[in-house]
Amino acid sequence: MTEKLPYSVKFHPSDHAIVFAGSLRPSGKEELDPIYSCFSEALGEVSGVLYLNLKRLRQLNHTGFAHIAGLVRNVATARSDLKLKLIVSSVIPWAPPRFEHLAELWPNVTAEKYDRAFYPGQRVIDQDDFIPVLKSQNQLLWSHEKEYLRIHGLQSGMRVADVCCGTGEFAILLRKAFDPESVVAVDHSRRFLEYATNVVDEFQLDRVEYRFGDATHLLLLDDSFDFVTCRLSLEVFDRPEQIVRELFRICKPGGRVYVTNELMSHALGYPHEESIEAACHGLVGMFQQLGMDLDFGPKAAVYLKDEGLDDVRIDVIEINNTNSDVEEFVQVIESWIDVISGELAAATNQSAQAVEKMRSGFEDFIGAMRHRRGFAGWPIYIASGRKPDS
Repeated sequence: MTEKLPYSVKFHPSDHAIVFAGSLRPSGKEELDPIYSCFSEALGEVSGVLYLNLKRLRQLNHTGFAHIAGLVRNVATARSDLKLKLIVSSVIPWAPPRFEHLAELWPNVTAEKYDRAFYPGQRVIDQDDFIPVLKSQNQLLWSHEKEYLRIHGLQSGMRVADVCCGTGEFAILLRKAFDPESVVAVDHSRRFLEYATNVVDEFQLDRVEYRFGDATHLLLLDDSFDFVTCRLSLEVFDRPEQIVRELFRICKPGGRVYVTNELMSHALGYPHEESIEAACHGLVGMFQQLGMDLDFGPKAAVYLKDEGLDDVRIDVIEINNTNSDVEEFVQVIESWIDVISGELAAATNQSAQAVEKMRSGFEDFIGAMRHRRGFAGWPIYIASGRKPDS
């Protein structure tokens, strides 16, 4: 019986791509035969451009790199009509410098860090100013969400992955309330992870691990978690289906994928209904300019079904000033005002008048929360699905 290799390589004709994954640390040439076969197949079929997708190649020793470099050299020199594009991820720190060096040697070879433009709004979200937004939202949502986590299947002793974990509070709260076997939390923001790691160290918590990673190409094993979460995050990516695919992949058969997202345009309040509605719709529009969908909440269930999850369940949490701590709710809206007035306004080229109108509307939202006869609501959609048994 042939021993299974610790890496995989496959040619995808429709994408003109050779896709690598796993650990490529060969001790001899025979272990590289699948790579040579893929190159031979690809060169017989493609024209124009050939992609080498190296985003999920976790490890690579000198022997492996030398052989890949040799293949790149042979193709670059023998096929001047063909462009070779090497796609790497900054999540793998050794990859960019190695493969960018190859791109310097031949004019028809380029290397790209695909997550340089990971998603259109990355430069807005990945800022220290966004930390208060995530912290205040987690604090407000947790009192409601912990019961829904039980309803959607989270139990003690499970292995949990929290993808797009942000500043990490959710993983900590989950660790304390549910006593999981372990929690692996992943995010693409080094700022957020540094903050999260410091909190875990300060609280001296075990069984919580934070990792730098890309939600569309996770460096986590197939079928390895009982419960996989992704909260208030699909809405800020322009390719949510790619993240859902990864959530499905790392979930064990019989386990569940759990996601939450907003329906911002349906947030409401009174008095001053019109200004509040205008502010909420204005915020949706600003994020749309950056490829984000703050009304993604009701759509998430379809994405879970499309990926193959069954037993899809949907719930709605309406956060409002009658079922939540008013001052915690106020902190959330104040954090939105700060973001609107800063990087978000600049990134979307908002006029001073438009920003002021939105600020005024959200200040009315806060006023509605505190008003003796007022009301303010913010709907959050929960969707989860079960990965079918294999």
